[in-house]
Amino acid sequence: MGKVNTQMNFLCGKCKKFFANDEAVRTHIRAKHVGHRVSIYRAVSAIDLREDDEPSFADRAIEASIALASGQHTDDAWLLGEG
Repeated sequence: MGKVNTQMNFLCGKCKKFFANDEAVRTHIRAKHVGHRVSIYRAVSAIDLREDDEPSFADRAIEASIALASGQHTDDAWLLGEG
């Protein structure tokens, strides 16, 4: 879709036009797409894309595997089926 215009964050699912707010999209849909079920899409913000603070189970399993292979203690051995 290319760049997202930060001023036009809402998209009509029928004709793919951008709007400033969800009410503008609803008004557009009532006027232009009468009788159709139309989805409203919101642009993804930087807040929606932020990284988790917690590591994934896969990352924890890899770290546990490395710790066990090097003889170190780990609390995540259960991820590998270890006691």
